[in-house]
Formats: sequence, structure tokens, C-alpha cells
Amino acid sequence: MAPLKLKMNNSILSAENLLSQWPSNLDGHLHYCIGLSGGIDSVVLLHLFKQLSLIKPLKLSAIHVNHGISTNANAWQNFCSELCANWQIPLTLAQVNVIKLGGEGLENSARKLRYAEYAKTSAEVIILAHHQDDQIETMLSQLLRGSDIHNLAAMHPQIKRCEQIFWRPLLNYTKTQLSAYAKLNALKNITDESNYDNHYLRNFLRNKIIPELIEHDSHVVAKLMHSLHSLQKSVKLNDDLAQADFISCCTEDKHGLQRNLFGQLNELRQFNLLTWYITQQNLALPNQKRLQEFIRQINTARLDRHPALILNSQFNLIANAKFIQIQKVIAV
Repeated sequence: MAPLKLKMNNSILSAENLLSQWPSNLDGHLHYCIGLSGGIDSVVLLHLFKQLSLIKPLKLSAIHVNHGISTNANAWQNFCSELCANWQIPLTLAQVNVIKLGGEGLENSARKLRYAEYAKTSAEVIILAHHQDDQIETMLSQLLRGSDIHNLAAMHPQIKRCEQIFWRPLLNYTKTQLSAYAKLNALKNITDESNYDNHYLRNFLRNKIIPELIEHDSHVVAKLMHSLHSLQKSVKLNDDLAQADFISCCTEDKHGLQRNLFGQLNELRQFNLLTWYITQQNLALPNQKRLQEFIRQINTARLDRHPALILNSQFNLIANAKFIQIQKVIAV
């Protein structure tokens, strides 16, 4: 597979350059934990932070989540164990049982379990190896799924989940740059055979569609990144508006919305506000059709009717006579 060829970041990938771009909010005596799969991206990331630890005081560790999906999963785990032992980096090993849930792909099910394991660590900052090629693939795959603008805007350098910050310091670097760094430093890595299975949409885009787009137009990556930055600006503007609307509509405890005040907003702002409210709880967005139907029911149903929107197996969005709130599902 040919990686994206156009470099959007002309700076050399190095520990020194990462240090020069270090976010001020992540400074201090924090515990940084690398999400280590054993693939080339995360091995490069781990090596970069190993070098950083020599020039900047920081507590560094890694975590490897064994999903057990591949027949090679235990070999990958052993590779990560040996790598971290050789580099004297503490490693947490976690094994999960990935079960594909209804309406949810295997990849997404694995991702949720992986993040659940990240949450168990003592690290304040989880560092992930996503790069610019991943951004393009994410945007295109979400576009083909008919996703909301928040998902179309792909990944942000930092997000906060509960008390942890998830940091992606390589988003401005290409796969080509990561591969060159690995070659320069003679880094070894594992190869996930599922990366060549084009039944997965992301792989189909990476292995088939994106290389053909580049062949058709050598500047296509720059154009896509420009569109992505525009989307991210729009999301920021929408989120700022949603936050202002939340302040004007929220309940006294700020855990929900007052239904009568919510009803005074136009439908576009209602949709924008609920989208923001759901994502603030670190929950995946339902599809637009379901969310729009929920809003229609709120606006047209009598107050003694209680519209509900299932968000996942644990949480529902409920509208009662007075409030609109996310509520935990009570097991029967």
C-alpha cells in the first residue's frame, strides 16, 4: 500500500521538534502513557517519547491492549513486552474480549474496550499515534457513512474524557515521515494482517481509493486537509453557539436542559445543542435521522408524553414534562 505522498508538514519528525510544539497545558509533572499496538506508528511514537524523556523530565509508560481478534495477537503482545523491556519503559498489558454488538462494527467495539482500558491507567495523558493519513481516512470514511459534521471533522489534537486528556501529537505528520523515522532509527514493528482486508471501509479507502485520487490529482491531499480545517472551524463555531444555548437552557444543576426553554430555539439550534450535549458526555452520536425524529417528538408531543432516544446499551436521552436529560439505563 502506498502511503499519502504529499507532505503537509515540512518539519523533520524528531523529539526536538515535538518538544518545540509541546502544548502548555500538558506541561508539568504529569504521567504520559503511550497507546502501543506494536505497529509502526505507535513504535515511532514510543521511540520519540523515549528520546524526549532524555531531554525533558517526564513519567513515561505504555499500554498494550490485546483484543484477541487476530491469531497473531499473543505474538504482538510479546513483541510489545520485549520492546518496552529493552527500552526500560513500564508496560501495562490488558486483554479484552471483543464482541460485535448489534448496529456496531467490530472495529468500533474493539475501540470502546480499548478506551475503557486506557481509563483504568493512572496516567493523566494518554498519547496516541494517529497521523495525517489517518485524518484523511477518517474524514472520507465518515463522509461515506453520512455522518454528522463533528465526525466529519475527524480527530482533534486533544480531547478530554473524564479526567484524562488524549493527545495526538503526530496529526501534522504523514505516514511517509513516520516510515522514514522508523527506517532512520532501525525500528522494528509488527504488521497487522487485517490492514490489507479491503472489506473494512478504512482499508478500502487507504489501499484503493486514496492512491487513485493522488494519481488523478497530486494536490488532492492538500485540498482535503484544507477542507478538513474548514470543517473543524465550523465545528468550533457550532460548539461555541451550542455552549451559549446550553447556558441559557440548562437546568439548575447543569446536568440537563429545561424543555420549555429548549422549545424556544429553532430546530437547527436544537439539533446543534443536543449534538453538543451528547458529545460532552463522551457518547457517540446517533444518526441524524434518529436525532431529528427525537426533536420532532419533543416539539409536537404532549407534555405527558416522554420521548426517548437510545444512545447505547447504557444511556438514553429522555424528555419528560420539564427536562431533557441523559439518563443511565436501569438494568431490570
